[in-house]
Amino acid sequence: MNSRQDLLIFSNGPGEVSTWVQPVVEALRTRADLSEKFRVILIIQPCQFGSGTEYRVGRTIDGIEQIVEKRTFMRMLLTGIGKRKYSFSREGIIFSLGGNLMYPVLFRKRIRGRHTLYAYSHNPGWEKQYKTIFVRNSYVKEKYLSRGVPEEKLLITGDLVYSSLKFLKQRNEVREELGIGKREKMIAFLPGSREYMTIHLIPIFLKLIDDVCDRVSGIRPYLLKSPYVSFELIEKSLTVKKEIEGLKAATGTLHKNDGMHHIELASGKRVYILEGQLDYWGRGIDFAVTIPGTNTVQLAYRGIPALIVAPGNKPEAVPIEGAVNFVKYIPFIGRYLLKKVILSYADSFPHTALPNIYMNEEILPEMVGILKTDDITGKIQELLADEKLASIRERLSCFQFETSPVDVILRITNPSF
Repeated sequence: MNSRQDLLIFSNGPGEVSTWVQPVVEALRTRADLSEKFRVILIIQPCQFGSGTEYRVGRTIDGIEQIVEKRTFMRMLLTGIGKRKYSFSREGIIFSLGGNLMYPVLFRKRIRGRHTLYAYSHNPGWEKQYKTIFVRNSYVKEKYLSRGVPEEKLLITGDLVYSSLKFLKQRNEVREELGIGKREKMIAFLPGSREYMTIHLIPIFLKLIDDVCDRVSGIRPYLLKSPYVSFELIEKSLTVKKEIEGLKAATGTLHKNDGMHHIELASGKRVYILEGQLDYWGRGIDFAVTIPGTNTVQLAYRGIPALIVAPGNKPEAVPIEGAVNFVKYIPFIGRYLLKKVILSYADSFPHTALPNIYMNEEILPEMVGILKTDDITGKIQELLADEKLASIRERLSCFQFETSPVDVILRITNPSF
């Protein structure tokens, strides 16, 4: 029987695990008294936005002692089978760090626990069961208040992503390592970590790189590879058809020279692939092109101007919430209906990038909907002007916190923590 209490952390995607779970666990690990009191278990819950790599991300975090995969969790939740293996304590803490707030509540009941429930969330629901809900800003707090959640349950902490930032290299070190000149601009293309998006986005990004290099001089473009995307997947992406519903793409061949991978395009250009994420390369980047997700917040907190691209040209590759996701399976007309639904869904929200949603204004430029390659290329060309980059950087200066959000959380949860 485990003598320590459990700290059960629920999360749902690789971004949440790496930018929400990791800073909390790292902060706990610095406290010997808490390490002795709590056994940290990460539980991956179902989510249509998950990538399947959450387990691998969790394994890289020191301080997480056990990880419950999604299938195992659902089997335990629905049948109780398997819970004896973990010998869950009856007392302790359950902390929701991403995903539906329903699952932690139901699981506490399944294991007959008396755990105190906390959440860091922007998704209302099941609030009555939680002692405290930590929120990133006043906008999210007002959303909860409008649902009748008592103000004493809500606490503004700032964004946990901010607490996860690391800076492993200085700007001059990054640029010297890559041989980038003082007047050259380093551009990073971030296709994300989700297989269903990455496999289609890489060829599109390669076409954008090919075209932008023809139009703009003095740029050095790179693909920034997620550590949870394999080179086998990248190679597979190079075999997809060259046009996706009017959105052009480019293919090439994958090579490795002097320990560094690159893609040789048909035009003869080489696109180098960087490993190490923004922690390593971030300070050297002048501009980025990416898709909606946690990476947009990481770019904002690092002060990196970016274009957010959300193409709706291939709707079946886009996950959306609820039963609507099954529309794609209707014979003959499913794909057409799903495209209509997704475009209508997108139109109902003024912004798709998280920094823009947080501030309720377009801080980072966005392109959403049925897109054309030439339009995206033109937008990139426009934004690479020095005055445009300076303007975006100035707007990004609002993304700063005086106190680390994770410190606020640990202070408030004492003496529970």
